[in-house]
Amino acid sequence: MPEEVLLMKKKTKIILSSYALAAVTALGGWAAAQNAGLLYYRGEETHISARAFEETVRAVDSLSDALGKSIYATDGGMCARICGEAYAEASAAEGAMLALPFATQELEQLAAFLNVAGDYAISLCPTAAAEGFSEEELGHLRALSAAASDFADTLRALQAEVNAGDVRLDSREKRLRNVGAEKGVPLSVRMLDYQAGLAPRESFSYDGRYGCDKQSRAGYLTEEEMLQAAADFLGVQPEELTLLYRYEGSEGRRCYRWEDCFLCVSRCGVESMSSSRLVSEAGVPNAEARTIAEDFLRSHGYEGLVYAGEEQNGAVLLLRFCGSQDGADCPDNVLRVSVALDDGAVCGFDAADYCPDRAEVSWTLSEEEAAASIPEGLTLRETKKRICKSEGRQDRACYAFFCEDKEGRGVTIYVDAATGRQWKIEL
Repeated sequence: MPEEVLLMKKKTKIILSSYALAAVTALGGWAAAQNAGLLYYRGEETHISARAFEETVRAVDSLSDALGKSIYATDGGMCARICGEAYAEASAAEGAMLALPFATQELEQLAAFLNVAGDYAISLCPTAAAEGFSEEELGHLRALSAAASDFADTLRALQAEVNAGDVRLDSREKRLRNVGAEKGVPLSVRMLDYQAGLAPRESFSYDGRYGCDKQSRAGYLTEEEMLQAAADFLGVQPEELTLLYRYEGSEGRRCYRWEDCFLCVSRCGVESMSSSRLVSEAGVPNAEARTIAEDFLRSHGYEGLVYAGEEQNGAVLLLRFCGSQDGADCPDNVLRVSVALDDGAVCGFDAADYCPDRAEVSWTLSEEEAAASIPEGLTLRETKKRICKSEGRQDRACYAFFCEDKEGRGVTIYVDAATGRQWKIEL
């Protein structure tokens, strides 16, 4: 073999070896950098998870203390302060649980307990500040305090096991089963075990977001009548509709489809309608769209409604209408209609928050007596009667005083027409 060929082969081997060594070196450097970054993010995740768990333990422990103080409170100011503390700690515990690195929806019973404890405490503030706690309220607070204390004891025990290494914090990182497996039982497993061993919590009713009785809306329509109601709503024949879904529950909801329209119907009638068609550029004036919505509601038997505002989203106008009774508007008893501004067609309808039944309320105090709750420094511009709903969906007769402060800012003060106390303030 000629000497030049051998020399060329040797040179090629040297070049290839150099390139291979450079590639290996680069790959090793990249792997080292990636590993360092992975370790950093793992450390950050562990730190965040540990902080979230520590805050959960602290907040639940503080919630237990706040609820426990209730049995010793004798004056309204202290009762209201305890309610505020309990609400704040329950909210903090719920927020901290959401930051834990596992699906907290699986811990729905523990989250529900925190929701109820905080909501019940804050619902007592108005009456507790004036009258203190009743015997019935103290009984509920004691039960919540005992449950919070048990929860706090369990979390403190888990905290000790985490510090000892017997229980480990969960990780959102997806690892191979045979690579990087950590020792210890995951925290989520232990918390799920605790939740599974809890006895069913005795429910009770109160005027709060989670304390109202969930009553199904009474209805009498049969399956055939529901289908006919959906067809009449769209002005088509029943055989033109397609049944898409059957919902569970006593209300017997059904979802029907006709072309690009979807209707949800219950035993009470049509609850909602939506359209999937694309809406082009707006060409119909908002005033005309409002008239179309009013005519649409009137044609479907909705009478006595009051215009309550509108909101435009692209080429679709969403209009709100509320009920009215004895000259008082019901802003929480609302019905929504969407109008497509390209051709003026109704493309949306929502009556889920509307109830045609009369509210059992009365205005015990006169307007002049209720106006005594308006603070000095405000200029009264207008007064209206309102029938509002509390957090527990209870009807409440109010006077709405529309005022203006010295800086010209609008202030609306709602006064309870039965007690004469301020019920809500809006800026």
